[in-house]
Amino acid sequence: MEGKSSNLLSEQQRLETKLSKMLQDVKPPEKDGLLMQCIYRIPPRLRETNPKAYTPRIVSIGPFHKTIDVGKEDSIFESMEKLKLKYLKGFLNRTLLPVENIVVLLKNMEDKIRSCYGAPIKHDSHDFLKMILIDACFMIELFLRSHSYKDWEGKDPLLLKPWMQRDIKKDLILLENQLPFFVLEQIYNLTSINKEFPSFLEITFKYFNTFCLGTVCTKESPKHFTDLLRSSAISSSKLDRRRTNEDKVIHVYSASQLREAGLKFEVSSNKGLLDLTYFDKGVLSMSRLNIDDDTEMVFRNIIAFEHCHLLDTRIITQYVLILDSLINTEKDVNLLVDKKIIVNLMGDANATAAMFNNLCTNVNVPDSSCGYISVCNSLNAFYENPRNKYRAIFVHEYFNTPWKIASTSAAIILLLLTLIQTICSMISLF
Repeated sequence: MEGKSSNLLSEQQRLETKLSKMLQDVKPPEKDGLLMQCIYRIPPRLRETNPKAYTPRIVSIGPFHKTIDVGKEDSIFESMEKLKLKYLKGFLNRTLLPVENIVVLLKNMEDKIRSCYGAPIKHDSHDFLKMILIDACFMIELFLRSHSYKDWEGKDPLLLKPWMQRDIKKDLILLENQLPFFVLEQIYNLTSINKEFPSFLEITFKYFNTFCLGTVCTKESPKHFTDLLRSSAISSSKLDRRRTNEDKVIHVYSASQLREAGLKFEVSSNKGLLDLTYFDKGVLSMSRLNIDDDTEMVFRNIIAFEHCHLLDTRIITQYVLILDSLINTEKDVNLLVDKKIIVNLMGDANATAAMFNNLCTNVNVPDSSCGYISVCNSLNAFYENPRNKYRAIFVHEYFNTPWKIASTSAAIILLLLTLIQTICSMISLF
């Protein structure tokens, strides 16, 4: 019995020792830098809807995609890694900044940088800091050359290839493909070029201007480039973004249904994309939205950021959910195109409708802002007003296709002629 007890005791001690070693470097979740996290792996349930919308095609930035095809001589990623070194050399030559100064800066911020990533980073300190330094200086130099395009036209290897410029720009706004913005900003501020050029925030906004959902550059530094696009849209908006205790809005009638009920659609003079305004006379004012082949990718990555991050309001997700309700079929798309609210550069109305119907698949419905709650409730109330609802039913049943319009018109004309003939016959009797 004593031998059995001693064996049980030694087994317990081994387990306790093993657990103690496992927990030695583990931090409690509330002390694990959670509030610093802003760069995330796309959750599987979002990625499965369209993996290509979240995956870099030509250049990997940061730790999440650093191993993609690197090491293969014929890989585009391998070629970009070599090009990054050339841009690093160009940046150092331009600024005369000793590389040691950047290393010291990054070393002092290493823990802060690591805490920005919402998934484990396997790189050791040496490889991690080297990666951050090369990627950061590559992007800063790229932005500077794009800012002074005329000085580099015909010389820069990327500016000679518009397709590469476009693909790189798209890769740089992917949520998984980010560096913290403060890293780039602090390296930029180490140099004296900020006396010659605008702030790094202004240069960055100019570089991504074609992708920005707003016309105003945010006044505060964003967390990264994905956040810059989101912040620009919010900064350009006048929508009341306060949270409300009212129920979530999960349904709005489609654009064609609302039109059949008598609602009028107008293009807003306000350039804030997120602004939707309902007027009491039955008018919905919306800002113009340009839709092209990159629209889905931009929206998906911003929505993924809002889905993962601790934000007060997921305003872009709310906006897209409302568009998803307004747009069910190509008929809805064509209606908004006719009203100049949508500029459909994709050309295919069916593809545009399908895109909006799938954008928020597997995304939790967020709490709505006061502005959107008011607009949605007003739209639903307008449609559900008995007079408008029966008007919509009548229009849908008898006037929603050219054939129905023709047949209904013919029937009305025939009815009128019959009525006139009857009246004439009665008059002749007297």
